[in-house]
Amino acid sequence: MEGLLLRPAKCYRVVLLGSVAVGKTALATQFASGRFPERCEPSVEELFSKVIEVNRTPALLEIVDTVGAEHLVTLKDLYIRNSDGFVVLYSVCSEASFQAVRPLRERMGRLRGSRAVPLVLVGTKADLDAERQVLTAQGRALAREWRCPFLEVTAKSKMMVDRVFTQVVREMEALAPPEQQAPRIPNALEMWPAERFIG
Repeated sequence: MEGLLLRPAKCYRVVLLGSVAVGKTALATQFASGRFPERCEPSVEELFSKVIEVNRTPALLEIVDTVGAEHLVTLKDLYIRNSDGFVVLYSVCSEASFQAVRPLRERMGRLRGSRAVPLVLVGTKADLDAERQVLTAQGRALAREWRCPFLEVTAKSKMMVDRVFTQVVREMEALAPPEQQAPRIPNALEMWPAERFIG
């Protein structure tokens, strides 16, 4: 049995959002394949996937790396409406990228209406202290305002990279609406006791 993969019980689509050059592709590549890309060519979108285990349950993550360019607003809006969770990124070396996440979060609220917005706020390039423009305290304060988890990461050394995706799965599960179940009529021939499954 060793080496066999459990079939994922759940599948989630997670979208990475943020300005150009904040490190979305580096984060996704490091998480999905365990390597740090020295050069990232801008593209309209890239898809990554990986099975992870959260709370002892396997989950398949489909990660959409969106381009930061503003002229692709319609495509980005489509992802915001139809995805399960979000990683909103800024670079700690760029005050402009930090300022850009607030209107992005407001747009997410408008597009999703009453639906929950499971997200994790991430400050990238945390190893570049000499170039830092955004304090850790600023990221924490914004995450408190949004009531979401906050992490600073370094894709190059994989510091906190896996934790980003574990956290976003936990947010999606915590904010998921309770599943509607039809009333069940017990069968007299059933021999098994009623069980409650949580997962």
